[in-house]
Amino acid sequence: MTLSVPRPHSLRMTREEAETITGGRWVGQEREVTIYGACIDSRMVRSGTMFCCLEGTRVDGHDYAATAVGDGASCVLATRNVDVPVPVIIVKDVAAAMAAIAKTFRKRYPGAQWIAITGSNGKTTAKEMLRAILNKAGNVHSTQGNLNNHLGVPLTVLATPPNCDYVVVELGASAVGEIEALADIVIPDCGMITCIGPAHLEGFGGIEGVAQGKSELFEKVKQDGIALFSETNLEETCKQYGSSADTITQIVSKKAGDRRYITIGDAEHPVSGPDLPDGQTLQTPVGEVTIQFYGQHNLANALLCWHAAVSQGVDGELARQALSEVKPVAGRLQVHHVNSHHIYDDSYNANPGSMVSGLKVLARQFGARLAVLGQMGELGADSEQLHKKVGQVAAELGIPLLTVGDGAKAIGEGYREAGARDYEHAETREDAIAMILQRVRMGPHSILVKASRLAGLEAIVHALLDEFQGLD
Repeated sequence: MTLSVPRPHSLRMTREEAETITGGRWVGQEREVTIYGACIDSRMVRSGTMFCCLEGTRVDGHDYAATAVGDGASCVLATRNVDVPVPVIIVKDVAAAMAAIAKTFRKRYPGAQWIAITGSNGKTTAKEMLRAILNKAGNVHSTQGNLNNHLGVPLTVLATPPNCDYVVVELGASAVGEIEALADIVIPDCGMITCIGPAHLEGFGGIEGVAQGKSELFEKVKQDGIALFSETNLEETCKQYGSSADTITQIVSKKAGDRRYITIGDAEHPVSGPDLPDGQTLQTPVGEVTIQFYGQHNLANALLCWHAAVSQGVDGELARQALSEVKPVAGRLQVHHVNSHHIYDDSYNANPGSMVSGLKVLARQFGARLAVLGQMGELGADSEQLHKKVGQVAAELGIPLLTVGDGAKAIGEGYREAGARDYEHAETREDAIAMILQRVRMGPHSILVKASRLAGLEAIVHALLDEFQGLD
């Protein structure tokens, strides 16, 4: 079978260079090696791949090194020697060595503009918007799936094919210091922060910690580069989570330093546009464009991406036209219109900020509505209170509520404490599906399904689509 994925650009390292880059020890007779990308799964090896041996709780990558080499790996990165007929670079920390090699690759890669994206919400949506724009102007390589952590970013960088004009890398983090380390690999010409919100509060220690951590990106943008930050809905978010918009913007702008700095959502770069049945209209500096997305946060993402693309030399009118063609990513506020019902599938992930954004989108829909909400993860000691706040917002917006699973019960508690009564709780996804189907017999509904991935609420979306599509 012929693989459709382009072969990565090559990286040649002599023995001495490999040892200097990784701080490791070279074992093998060869004096140099050329690698074409890297992988941590032996099933993904292609000719020239560097196979990286990670030790997990159930699987040890060292046990698969021989298989990887047999399938074409040109060298092995490991914490101990393995018996293979290619060079083995023995290091203390495989992940750290991957990062160092990826940074070397980035420095040697010719020609491309490198753009890094982070934020509490909307990273993947913004990445896809930006990729679609840049595809109209040249060859683009971007993060695949959710490869945005300390392993995914090096793998993404090392997978960059030759002759790319643009490389778009998504950066995720759950604690201060992590974005700095990832951005240090990418060395961005442009850095984008989609928003500062209540995500991974357990690791960041509060909303101001989130701002500190996310804006580490700007410190790693080249001095002649551009830093873009969306402050849309920031004032409202800060009031809910114990800070102020001024404090957050000062933290972020300080990290931007003397770089060119654009704030989306301020007086100079306003975010505006009416809701439409199939999306929203955004006013760009070169005219209006209808995008196939819902919510003020997605309007802001679109404008953020327009400015990012134009800053990297893309024609503004071309960028505007490209935005009209972008479709939502599955599981991220993707709307399915089926037999008069509208399912807003936002089941891929959740935090308090994105929950509120989803509820606001649902609140603007006409007719009967229902929010189906599950647990949010990684909220730390304030988890119960933060879940209750989501329930209070649903009550204030007048939205009927169905919570799913033990972890979501606090959402219902906040809903009832706010005086709302149209509430049900399902212990299992199967129970929830039955309750939803019973409710929608009364007529067409708009249904928001949202939770962190650990809740698995995508199963509810799939079941509802099957049921609705089977109706006459």
